[in-house]
Formats: sequence, structure tokens, C-alpha cells
Amino acid sequence: MSTPGTGKTMTWGAARSGTLLDREEWALTNAARTFDYLDYGKDSWSQDRHTAVKMAEASPGLAGQMLLHRKAREGVVDAVCHSFPQVVDLGCGLPAMRRAPHERGRVLWGSRARTVYVDHDLAALAAVRAWWEHPAQVRGYNVRVLDLDLRYPENLASALEEHLDLSVPVGVLSTLTLDHLENSEVTGLVEALASRLAPGSGWGITHLSGMNGAADIYTGQAQEQGADTRLVARDPDGLRKVFEAAGWGRWRGLSPREPGGGEPPIAVLTTLDASTQPDCPARVARSERSDRPALPVRPAPSTGVD
Repeated sequence: MSTPGTGKTMTWGAARSGTLLDREEWALTNAARTFDYLDYGKDSWSQDRHTAVKMAEASPGLAGQMLLHRKAREGVVDAVCHSFPQVVDLGCGLPAMRRAPHERGRVLWGSRARTVYVDHDLAALAAVRAWWEHPAQVRGYNVRVLDLDLRYPENLASALEEHLDLSVPVGVLSTLTLDHLENSEVTGLVEALASRLAPGSGWGITHLSGMNGAADIYTGQAQEQGADTRLVARDPDGLRKVFEAAGWGRWRGLSPREPGGGEPPIAVLTTLDASTQPDCPARVARSERSDRPALPVRPAPSTGVD
């Protein structure tokens, strides 16, 4: 494209470092868009839909499990938002047409509510900032969106200190997020947050259960394209052991069960137990210098799932 009067040629991507158009991975299979399609959303591209269909063919139970996941996610988000005025949503993904955690927190906790959304996917970051962060801040809500990679949990923990009071309990959400981390990365994440968050903090989790075929298809497609993403199949007991080893000791199952629904997704609320955690110097220092009263923690309500 020539600019009149200059004779120069302009090309897309020129002098656009850091923008959406300059990111090669924009055209690759994308986790947020693929799972948006599997969750009956509208923000997928053809390559994402192609991958999702192949995943469903490899794991015939995937469609049913995703339907159950919608109910499971609502139960997990409700349990965390009712119990904690401070919530961090890890791997928040694309906004969906249902009430967001910061909106629930505002209703329940008023001006005390603080919400931090975390993702490192450009599509998700752009959408969440436009749909949630800016409108919320205009209304005076305490909402922040952070561009962080969960594979580097120390960076995450340090950033959270700038936006949340980590000397009192915090609610953590990861819905269909840990599925995209290797075992060692999940271990590093839960250990890092266990060492930095206050005892009594809670973690609401949803995770596909099994689905080895779908995981292999997704990971294979990503590797063929050179995309830095994967899907890891896990069972509830294996995931629970990782959390318990890091001090997230109380494990409350919230998986919905419906007749003929097949294997439900993993859905749990786990709590950081002070009795299983060694004293953390960073946590002790924060506690000693904090003169703010502890924010109250409510018991999680009944969600109607087992």
C-alpha cells in the first residue's frame, strides 16, 4: 500500500512491534479460542474449530464433559467469590456471556472487593481489558489485568503483591487453566503461591478429567504449528497429591454428577492449611508490617453439586 505523495510502501507489521498484527502466533491454534468454541462461545477461528473437532473425535466424552463443566465452573466461581473479597483469576481466558468474578465480588463485598485477572494470551488480554477492566475501573471497581505467564510463578507472586493484600486470605481461580501446564509447572505454581499467600487462602479449580485422546490431539496440533501450548490429561487423585504436597490440604469436591453424563470434570475448592506450611520469611514480614484488620472470610455456600 503506497502513501500518496511519498512513493513509499507500507506493509502490515512494519513498526508495529508488540501489536496484535505483529505476533506470528496470532494465526496459530490458540488455547483460549479453542476452548471458547468447545464451550459454545463465538470467538474462535477456523484453525481452532478444526482442532476442537479432532479433539472431540479422539475423546467422544469431551462434549458431555464440557457441558458439565459449565455448571462446575459456576459452582467453583461462586464458592471462591462468596468466601474471599480478594480474587485472582489465573488464565482467565476470553470473556464469556456470564457474570464475571469481579461483578460477583462487587455485589458480595462492595468496595472491599479486589479482582486480578491473569493471562499471557494476547487475544484474552485485549478482550478482558476492553470488556472488564476499563468498564469496571470507570465504575470505581478495583480490577486489574496482568500479562503474566504462569510458568514463571515467582513473577506472578511478586506482581500480586502490588495489587492484593497477601497478608490476609486470597481466593484463587484456575478454570481449565492447569490443563495447559506440565506437571513440573503445576508443582512450581502451587508451591510458589503456597509460600506467598496467607493461610486460609482458597483455590477453586476446574480441570478436564482424563480425555487422553483429546490432549494428545491438541498437543500434537500445537507442536506441528510450532505453537507454545499443550494440553495435559490428569486424574483427580494425581492433581490432589500435587496440591496436598504443597500445603493445600483441605479438598472439597464440587464436580457435578448427572445421570448419563459420563465422567465429570475435576471441580474442587482446596484451602491452604497453616499447619502444613513452614513459616515463610516473606509472609511473616508482610504479616508483621500489616496494620490493616484482616478481611472477613465467609464460609462457601452450598452450590448444589457434590
